[in-house]
Amino acid sequence: MKTIKEQQIVTVQTRIDAPLELVWKLWNTPVDIIMWNTAREDWHSPKAVNDLRVGGRFRIRMEAIDGSQGFDFSGVYDKVVPLEEISYTLDDGRKATVMFYRNNGKSRIVETFEPEKENPVEVQHDGWQAILDNFKRYAEVRSAFSKPPRISHVITPCLWFDHNAEEAVNFYVSVFRNSKILNKTYYSREGYDIHHMKEGTLLTIDFQINGQPFTALNGGPEFKYSEAISFQVLCETQEEIDYYWLRLCEGGEEGQCGWLKDKYGVSWQIAPSILPKLLSNPAKAERVMHELMPMKKLIIDRLKNA
Repeated sequence: MKTIKEQQIVTVQTRIDAPLELVWKLWNTPVDIIMWNTAREDWHSPKAVNDLRVGGRFRIRMEAIDGSQGFDFSGVYDKVVPLEEISYTLDDGRKATVMFYRNNGKSRIVETFEPEKENPVEVQHDGWQAILDNFKRYAEVRSAFSKPPRISHVITPCLWFDHNAEEAVNFYVSVFRNSKILNKTYYSREGYDIHHMKEGTLLTIDFQINGQPFTALNGGPEFKYSEAISFQVLCETQEEIDYYWLRLCEGGEEGQCGWLKDKYGVSWQIAPSILPKLLSNPAKAERVMHELMPMKKLIIDRLKNA
């Protein structure tokens, strides 16, 4: 026969297809709590504060989306065992416990609480279960997206040009060995009211530089390049640096520290392949930087001898 105390305890639970470490994090991190802590679509939790330690306080604001009503779900932690148990006392004196279980890469949560006296126990059970079910959905989505899918193709930079993509690609293919043009596409009449390109105008060119794929796009004058994106060309010898610096600067402009901007506005870094090693050497890094910063075209011997 159940005791009075046992009859006053309500239990809700769920199984979650997500690792326990992630479940624990999502359950206790405020930015995640506000994403899942709701029992109904017309309610939400706009704010959560969580000091997860024995004696620490938590406060989760729960409100109707239309602002008509709301309350604070708050209390103090009595017991915290990472990845296993959280027990707390609500501000109205009621006790609750959350147990976490690991099961073959998945998780289970069992939540028990003392019901309040204003609402039927069945309603409270359903409300807490609805929140737990919402957490399950949130955690499983987050778990699915925590493992990025395999990319089936190499990531390809796309270079935006006004109307001279073909000229630019021909230039780059002439500068770099082991380069080739792969494919071309052209604008059709469809979408003219948006792109304003005459039918038959070159749209894209797929090409490679030393095996690295690129796409050049004739997109119009809307966007310009900046030094925020640049392409590194690491060179073994000073002869290579001199060659790429001279060729890529044709019609362009020199910059500092091995940077330059070609005649199409694309930024390049022409640097010796040994530079990362020199800068990672604590005994030389400061002297190397002292030589490096005033340079435009980099001189390998000066950097090595710094």
